[in-house]
Amino acid sequence: MLSKPCLLLFACPGDGGETLVYWRGEARRARKDDPLIKLFGALDSAATYSHKAANLLPRPQARIMRLAAFAVMELGFYLATGKAEYLDTATALYKRALKLAYAAAPEEPLRSWIACASPECSAVDEARVWIRWAERRLVTLGESAGAKLLNQLSNLAFEVMRTLPHIKYRHRSVS
Repeated sequence: MLSKPCLLLFACPGDGGETLVYWRGEARRARKDDPLIKLFGALDSAATYSHKAANLLPRPQARIMRLAAFAVMELGFYLATGKAEYLDTATALYKRALKLAYAAAPEEPLRSWIACASPECSAVDEARVWIRWAERRLVTLGESAGAKLLNQLSNLAFEVMRTLPHIKYRHRSVS
């Protein structure tokens, strides 16, 4: 049995370009190009790409990215419901991931740009980009607590990238 029988009728909710979205506990009808819909789409992508990266990585990096994905999902629950407990859970997940990242961090300080040199590193970079995209969408909506968490999660993903094969790039000025 299909979970969406409307597929058989060629008439599903949302076919007309509108959908229902929850924002801070309130249900709203919105066009699919509404900033809220774009935000939740970016959060969905951030979580999906974080899970994808986790599926490609060894431990502890896999665990870090999985915790980041769950943090993004919990943040989405917070934004939809307005319930602070979800933001607290998202923050706690981030802190667990941060402990793992700190233990795995390279000793040498970063003095260059990095470019990924493996599919695993590139998968983490994709997740980082989507997390940052969701952060920008959230800033547009004036949600500072969630934006701060997403900024921290994108920085965390960058730290994971540093533990994977990459190329160090530093521009040398021409005299």
